[in-house]
Amino acid sequence: MVRWCSTRLPPLPAAGFIYPGFANEGSISPSGRHHRCVVLVVWIRELEYLRGFAALAVIAVHISMNFTRFPAVNLPSLLNLFIYITAHFAVPVFIFISGWVLALRYSGAYSVPAYYRRRARTILPPYLFFTALYLLIPVEGAIRVASLPEPGAVASALLMGTAAYHLWFFVVIIQLYLLYPLIVRIYEIFDRAGAALFLLLALLFCQVLWNMGAHALGAFAGADWYAILARAFPSHLFYFVLGIHVLRQTGWFRSAVRSLSPAWVVVASGAGALLVGSVWVAPMLLNSSFSGATLAVFCIYRILEPLYYIPVIIVLIMAALRLEKTGGLLADSFRSFGEHSFGIYLIHPIIIAALAAVWASFTGQSWTDWVTYPVLFLATAAVSYGAVRLAAPLPYTGRLGGSSRFRRGPGHRASGRLLPVPAGSGAVRRHLTTVRRIPRLPLLPEKGYVFIVEQQAPV
Repeated sequence: MVRWCSTRLPPLPAAGFIYPGFANEGSISPSGRHHRCVVLVVWIRELEYLRGFAALAVIAVHISMNFTRFPAVNLPSLLNLFIYITAHFAVPVFIFISGWVLALRYSGAYSVPAYYRRRARTILPPYLFFTALYLLIPVEGAIRVASLPEPGAVASALLMGTAAYHLWFFVVIIQLYLLYPLIVRIYEIFDRAGAALFLLLALLFCQVLWNMGAHALGAFAGADWYAILARAFPSHLFYFVLGIHVLRQTGWFRSAVRSLSPAWVVVASGAGALLVGSVWVAPMLLNSSFSGATLAVFCIYRILEPLYYIPVIIVLIMAALRLEKTGGLLADSFRSFGEHSFGIYLIHPIIIAALAAVWASFTGQSWTDWVTYPVLFLATAAVSYGAVRLAAPLPYTGRLGGSSRFRRGPGHRASGRLLPVPAGSGAVRRHLTTVRRIPRLPLLPEKGYVFIVEQQAPV
């Protein structure tokens, strides 16, 4: 039985935003056999740049967090504290991208069970594997091989993402994946009523209150309560829904970004960085101690952080658009780094720990020496990228490292017949017209590429 199907894509930006849109994968045939589908895939390449920026920021956070190892408050320690605070935009950017991508791939009528199966295949294998890896090879402190953990420790690590300091992100994103069908339905109700911006403002207000409450409860009831509330989905829900909103309101967002002066957005981002950074740096200077952060400091920081993260997201989108337009080695490097960002995110803690040990053994320098920080940042970025890139062709690494089934960009092979066609031209619509039975041609981007992929889709 042959079935032709296609994605139903909302209007896309003129620059061609980024991610494979997959069709609902066929219908169930009485025989249970595979169906052949024609899938319209649109790469929004700019998102790869955003992923690359966010991955570099994550590495910066996990390098600079060692500022507490300096014996006293000095310029290198304060500089690394500032980097540590201001680079925290990484997780909001990743969650913003997740909302954007899910809204692109799953809008209108789609199979919810198929959605959950696909999300589970994407997120659970790497989370389970790397939780096991980091329980056996702890990366906090000196890298070592640990004994087999107790079942209770394994369960706690899976529920809280505590096997390594970066796995808490999976706890948050899994909740958002589980709730996406409900979240997008609620968004659509507000959007149809013309109240989508009201919903965003309400979520922003509630998110700030939630995060302040997490710090307050942690201060008075114990740190475990903060850890639980900080990993709950309301702590980042605004950025997720913001991604959905940007995708659904593409025309409005495109016009808004084009109307903004890049210089003023950069100034706003810089001012936000100085503001949130000074909230932490000032108490350290006044107390001459790294223990100067009080409950008030945490709460003020939580109030101010969205005023910094939102301009940063806009700046990064502008930078992605500029890189995609100009091209060249720098653009290719950032995009390739972004394509491998999921794997880089997963392995970089063990790379940091290993490189720190090698650096100390060869040079005698440690986290108390300022030169360690830029050297390990550059080395970690390079080695993590190289390791993920080299491992990509190996069996099963795609499942563990988040590699796409399809290579991004024209000219690459995939598990199917790829027919690259420049988007936004008459050739696209002429070509799509020849593939009869594709209903409702979407509004295609002016740049980027459209692929017609013929594949076997199990039902």
